[in-house]
Amino acid sequence: MENNKDPYAASFDQAKEILLNAQGSHGRFGVSATAEIEQLRKEYIERAQRRIDIYRENEQEHLESVMREMDEQRADKLRRIKFAYDQNGMEWVDEIFKNIITPD
Repeated sequence: MENNKDPYAASFDQAKEILLNAQGSHGRFGVSATAEIEQLRKEYIERAQRRIDIYRENEQEHLESVMREMDEQRADKLRRIKFAYDQNGMEWVDEIFKNIITPD
């Protein structure tokens, strides 16, 4: 700035310089803010993916537990049926045979 300048012109030049600096800063901060937003978005997606993975693992463990329990129940029922057949099998065969050959 020149010392002889009109104070209005000097103020105008100063304002113009401040505006240019602000626009430059805004551009830099805008890029920075966009990068920050992208980073936040990326972190959010990573956290969401981790939660989904944990849910899937828990669900898989639960399903495996349910399947083991069902297998144990089925094996127990088969043991009971085999035991009952070993104890009463011939009586069952005789009863079935009688029902087949005896008319109603």
